[in-house]
Amino acid sequence: MKILFVISSLSHGGAERVLVNIANHLSLKHEISIATFANTPSFYPLDQNITHITLDLMKPSRTIIETFLNTFKRLRILSRTIKTVNPDVIISFMIHTNILSILAAKLTTRKIIIAERVAYSFYTNWLTLIVRRVIYPWCDYLVTQTLHDAKNYNFVQNVTTIYNPIVIPSLPLENQKEKIILAVGRLDKQKGFDKLIKAYSLLPKNDWELLIVGEGQERSSLEKQISELKVQNIKLMGVQKNIFDYYSRASVFVLSSEKEGFPNALIEAMSCGCACISFDCPYGPREIIEHKINGILVETENIEQLTQAIYTLINDTPIRQTLSQEAIKVRQRYAIKHILEKWEEIIEEVIVR
Repeated sequence: MKILFVISSLSHGGAERVLVNIANHLSLKHEISIATFANTPSFYPLDQNITHITLDLMKPSRTIIETFLNTFKRLRILSRTIKTVNPDVIISFMIHTNILSILAAKLTTRKIIIAERVAYSFYTNWLTLIVRRVIYPWCDYLVTQTLHDAKNYNFVQNVTTIYNPIVIPSLPLENQKEKIILAVGRLDKQKGFDKLIKAYSLLPKNDWELLIVGEGQERSSLEKQISELKVQNIKLMGVQKNIFDYYSRASVFVLSSEKEGFPNALIEAMSCGCACISFDCPYGPREIIEHKINGILVETENIEQLTQAIYTLINDTPIRQTLSQEAIKVRQRYAIKHILEKWEEIIEEVIVR
């Protein structure tokens, strides 16, 4: 079977990691190609059997006319690529790519599955919302990351939820825990790292480090906040390819996001035995964490509750260890084997229609 994945780039984001993990494992049985609008290589290792097609379509649009021309060019080149690859099915990731891929699929009479990687409410631009409402019903299947989010797409006929997989490298994950509080994600406002830093600053003096792994436009603002609060032991680590090394060393993981599609970092941290705390934000954490069983949920953006939860975990070793032992069980629930079975089911369903 020929499968063509389409995504804007294969940079270091969560959606890109999920696509690469799925593509790598599907390539063991199928002929896989990945088309990206960007020319950059994949941040994550691609299986040698996968064909990566770079389309050089990331030219910025500064005016309405340029937006129209760039969109037309992307649609034309993507349609040409689809004809060349001649896939049995197209799988597109992320909203703007999804819209173009649906149109290209219809122009080339191909079947298409689209995958949403953020919560339905993430986008607020009125034009994007209208176009999504009009174009999405033309897809053959829509995959969401959470059951909660799937309810928002009642205007699409075929919708299913497939959780993101965990792919754990061969690391000695046991007995290496250190006094590290870890957070992972893009440095932007949505991730709420400013609230995490504030919560950490309110803790009594301790010898625990707060490490924030990721990069983004909020770096200078966060550095300024750390300086103004005069807190020690907070480090902005930038992008790290060996992220599982950090998960395996950290004792506590905190997800401080205001909203999420499905927090890959959370299930990865849990799979490595971190005792996890998360804001109870839309949409993913509540479908992953059972409160006080395999993690702790706190009211979204409630810094006082977040501080108290961190204080509890760094000072109560039995509770921390219990949550850690329960958290590891997500390895089975989100194992790549089970997730791939669900993907292959809908791929087969779409193809035989």
